[in-house]
Amino acid sequence: MINWKKLAVILTASAALLCGCTQSNIVSPTSGTIEGDGVPDLEVNEDIPIDWLEVREDLRDAFMDPYGVYADFVLDLDARYDAATDSLTVLIPVTHQTTGADAISYAQDVLKVIGESTATQNFYYEAPDPEGGQDDTYYGSFFDEHDVCVQVFYYDDEGDESAYLMNDTMKAGEQRALVALVD
Repeated sequence: MINWKKLAVILTASAALLCGCTQSNIVSPTSGTIEGDGVPDLEVNEDIPIDWLEVREDLRDAFMDPYGVYADFVLDLDARYDAATDSLTVLIPVTHQTTGADAISYAQDVLKVIGESTATQNFYYEAPDPEGGQDDTYYGSFFDEHDVCVQVFYYDDEGDESAYLMNDTMKAGEQRALVALVD
């Protein structure tokens, strides 16, 4: 049979040994002094770089899903950031079923997803209102500081800017409705 007294002594000794191994250097550092002023840094770091591969994945998750809102139009999309010019270029190839009005709606939704993705990665930026709110052309505070060029074109007309549905450059801080080149 199990000797309950021995088991109790062994468990008590084990607990006593483990208690000695739980000294926290966070609460009371081994040196006895706290480094720094002891006040936590609550400032938002605006220099956190945006991972543009993650932004592209967020765009693909939002728009490349079959049977989405723009399933009849979407073929591919890309967002390319140029740090030298501090500008973003959004490339949106579409099917020939796409009209100018479709291109405007689609491109504005793409900018909102980019604004949401950048705000998720860097809390310095504010995300657009997911409900649209009163201002449907607010794409997030990332676009208050960076220029963006949005190009919507038929998939077989890439590079021929005269055939683009949209080739609109929005300067930093404009936050306006995009303009299509055709109806």
